[in-house]
Amino acid sequence: MKKYYLLIFIFCIQNLNAQDSLVDKKIVLKKDLPEVVVTGQLSETLVQDAIHKIRIIGIKELNSGLFLDVASVLSKELNIRVSEDNVLGASISIQGISGQNVKVLIDDIPVIGRLNGSIDLSQISLSNVERIEIVEGPLSTVYGTDALAGTINIITKEQTESKKIFTTYYETIGKYNCNFLLSENIKGNTATYQFGRNYFNGWSTNQNYRLIPVKELADSKRFKEWKPKEQISHKINYNVNKDSYSIKNYFEIFNEKITNRGMPQEPYYENAFDEYYHTFRKNLGSDIKFQQNEHKVRLLLAYNNYIRAKETFYKNLTDLSEILVQDVSMQDTSHFNLWMVKAIISNDNSEKLNYQIGIDLNKQNAKGSRILETYQEKSNYALFTIIEYKVNDLISLRPSVRLVHNTKYKAPVVPSMNALFKWRKNKIRISYAKGFRAPDFKELFFEFVDINHNIIGNELLTAEESNNYNINTTISKNILETKTITDISIFYNNITNKIDLINSSLESNQYSYFNIDNYATKGISCRTNISIANAEINFGISYIGRYNNLFNEYNIAKFNFSKDLNISALFQLGKKTKLNIFYKRTGKLPKFILENNNPIEIYSDAYDILDLSINRRMYNDLIIMTIGAKNIMNITDINQSGNNNTVHSSNNNTIPVGFGRTFFTSLKFKI
Repeated sequence: MKKYYLLIFIFCIQNLNAQDSLVDKKIVLKKDLPEVVVTGQLSETLVQDAIHKIRIIGIKELNSGLFLDVASVLSKELNIRVSEDNVLGASISIQGISGQNVKVLIDDIPVIGRLNGSIDLSQISLSNVERIEIVEGPLSTVYGTDALAGTINIITKEQTESKKIFTTYYETIGKYNCNFLLSENIKGNTATYQFGRNYFNGWSTNQNYRLIPVKELADSKRFKEWKPKEQISHKINYNVNKDSYSIKNYFEIFNEKITNRGMPQEPYYENAFDEYYHTFRKNLGSDIKFQQNEHKVRLLLAYNNYIRAKETFYKNLTDLSEILVQDVSMQDTSHFNLWMVKAIISNDNSEKLNYQIGIDLNKQNAKGSRILETYQEKSNYALFTIIEYKVNDLISLRPSVRLVHNTKYKAPVVPSMNALFKWRKNKIRISYAKGFRAPDFKELFFEFVDINHNIIGNELLTAEESNNYNINTTISKNILETKTITDISIFYNNITNKIDLINSSLESNQYSYFNIDNYATKGISCRTNISIANAEINFGISYIGRYNNLFNEYNIAKFNFSKDLNISALFQLGKKTKLNIFYKRTGKLPKFILENNNPIEIYSDAYDILDLSINRRMYNDLIIMTIGAKNIMNITDINQSGNNNTVHSSNNNTIPVGFGRTFFTSLKFKI
C-alpha cells in the first residue's frame, strides 16, 4: 500500500507548491448561481421558489470523482439507504420505504426493469449527468404508479457546442473504466455520441490488489464474493433548437454481464457450475417542446426494452471448456417493454394563476418462461391537472389531481395539495399527497421454482394506496461572508394493502406475495448548508421509524427507529485544486420477527463510510486529474443478529456493505 500513500503525498506537495496563496488572493468556491429544478414543476423553476421541497445533487458533488453511478452518490444522502446485492445490484429506500415504491426517471422518462422490486441504480452511469433531483413523498399526480415513497429524476447534460471528452478511471479494487463523448454543433443543432465501458474484475476478502488483471488458477479462489462485472453503453443524441420549439431525440443501448463462478465440485474438483447474468437495455425517445405566446406544449415519446437473461454452464476446469446445462430451471430469459406517450399543456407567465393539464398513456408487457402463461400485459391511461395559485407575495397554493384507468385495477382518484409560505428569506412548505401503486408483473404472475427457490405470484393482489404528510421549513441567514441554510422536515407515510413476500406454505417452504394490512413510516430530518469564500460544508441527521406489524399482538414498540448522519465538505485549495470529503453513518436498523411464536428483535449494525478525493485542473483546464480513497475506515461486512434467511445472505449472519479501503485515480481530457 505504500506506493498509493506516496502517490497521494507527491500529488499534494505538487499542488501546494503550485497554488496561489489564499492570503494574497481570495478564492471563491461558490457563486450564487441560480439552481433550477424541473421535477414535478410547471416549468423550470428556481429551487427556492418550488412548492415541493426538492433536493439537488449538483455538479460540485458529481465532479468530485468519488462517484461512478447513481447508486454510489445516493448512498451518501440523508433519508436514503442503499443496499448492495452481489447479483441483483443496488437498491434503495426513501423515508423507510423501499424499492418498488421509488420512482426512478431519466429526464422525466421512467426506468423499467426491476429485480426484486428495485431498479439496479449501479447500471446508471454519471458520465453525462448534470444533476439529480430528489422529491421525498408521493408524486403520483404527476408521475403515476410507483411514486409513493419518492421520485428520483436524473437530469442529463444538454450539449450545445462541439467538444471531445475522454475519461479514464482506475481503482485498486480492480475497476477499469473509460468513457468518451463526442459532440458536434451542426448549423445550430447538436449531435452527440457517448460510449462507456466499465469493468470490474471481482473481489473477495483478503484478495491482493493488482494494477493489471492477470490469469488466475481455476481453484477455490475463482469464486468471488463480489462478482466480476462488465458494462458497455452507447448513446446517440440529436437536439434541434429553434426560437419557438426544441426537439431532443435519443437512442441508447446498454449491455451488462455479471459472472458468478462456482466453487470446484467434489470429489476431484475438476468441474464447476458457472452462471452468467446478462442485462440488455434499449431506450428510444423524443422530448418535444413548443412555445406559443404564454402557452407551452411538451410531448414525451418513449420506448424502453429490458431483457434479463441467466445462463448456467458446466465448466471443465482442466481445459476450461463449458457446456450449457440442459436443466430448464437453471436458464431464464425475461423480456419487458414499455411504450409511453405524455402530452402536457401549461402556462407559467401569469402573476396569479398558472396551470398544467396533461395526459399520460403507457403500455407494458412481459414475457418469459417464469411469467404465468409466458405473456402478460397491462396499460395505464391517465389525465392530470395542476393549478398554482399565488394568493399574495407570501402564500402560494398548488392543488393537483390525477384520474387513472388501469386495465387490471380500479384506480382511485389521486389528489395532492401543497402550500408554500414565505417570510423574508425563510420558507415553510406543507403538503399532503395520495399515492397509488398497482402490483407489477412479478408480484402478479411470476413463477420461480427450482432447487433454491419456490416463489409463486398472486393474481388476487389488490393495489397499494398511500397517504403522505410533510412539513418542511427552510431558514436562511447571511452573516458577513457566510451563508447558512437549514432545512427541517417532518413526515408521515401510511400505506394500506402493502405488498410483501410471505411464506404461504410451511410444509413446502413456498413463498408468495400478499397484501398486509398497513405499513407506516414517520420521521424527522435536519440538514444544514454553510457556504463561505473557499469552502462549503453540509451536515445532516435523520431519525426514521418503521412500522412494526407485530405490535398489536405483542407488548413491543409500534415503530422501530434508526438514526443516520452525514457530512460533506468541499474546500478550494488555490485556483486549480479542490478537496472533497464525504462521510455517512448508517445507523443500527432494528426489526422484530416471530420465532416459535415469540417476537425476537434482530438488527443490522451501524457502520461508517468515509471517502476523500482531490481534483486538480491542469494545462488551461484541458486535463483534470483526480486521486482519492474510498471507504477509508475499511468496512466490508456488518453483523446482523438473529436469523437471516434472505436469499443472497451469507451463512454467518453478515451483510456485505463494501470492498474495504480502496484508492483510485482518474484523468479527464478535453481534446
